[in-house]
Amino acid sequence: MNAEQVRDRIESSWQELVELVSSLDEKKFATQGPDGWSIKDHLVHIGAWEHWLLALFEGRDQLAAMGAAAAGREIDDVNAVVWQLHRDDSVKAAWDYFRDAHAQLKKALAGKTTADFDQPYATFFPGDGEGGSDRQPVLVAVAANTYDHYAEHIGWIRERTEKPAPS
Repeated sequence: MNAEQVRDRIESSWQELVELVSSLDEKKFATQGPDGWSIKDHLVHIGAWEHWLLALFEGRDQLAAMGAAAAGREIDDVNAVVWQLHRDDSVKAAWDYFRDAHAQLKKALAGKTTADFDQPYATFFPGDGEGGSDRQPVLVAVAANTYDHYAEHIGWIRERTEKPAPS
C-alpha cells in the first residue's frame, strides 16, 4: 500500500465512523452501555490513540500525549486511565477532542511517504517496541491506531446501537 492509499483508507474509514455516530441523538451518544462506555467514550478513546500515533511520529512520549503517562504499558490500564480522564466530558468536548486529534494526525501524515510508512517502528521511537515490534514497519502502528481501530469501534457501535452496516 502506498502512502496515498494509506491516507485514503484512513480518511474513508474515519468518515464511516463519523457518519455512524453523527446519526445518533445526544442521549444515545452519552448513555453508557453494559461495559460502562458511552459512544462518546469510544470517540475519546480513538482520539487518544491518534494522539499516541502523532506522538510516535513526533518523537514524544506517547502515553503522556494520551494523558496516561502514569498508566504503565498494559493497554487495558492505558484505556482505563484515558476513560477516567474523559468520562465526565460533555458530548461537545468529546467530539472536539476526537476531531482535533484526527485533524492533527491528518496534518502529520500528509507529508509521509511510502518509504516513511515502510520504516521500522524503531526509526521513530527507538527501544519502545515490545519483542519484535521494533522491526515491524511503522505502517502496522498506523493501521492499528487508525483504520483498523475505527473498524473495531464501528462494529461495537453498530452492535450497541443496532445500526446495520450500509448495503
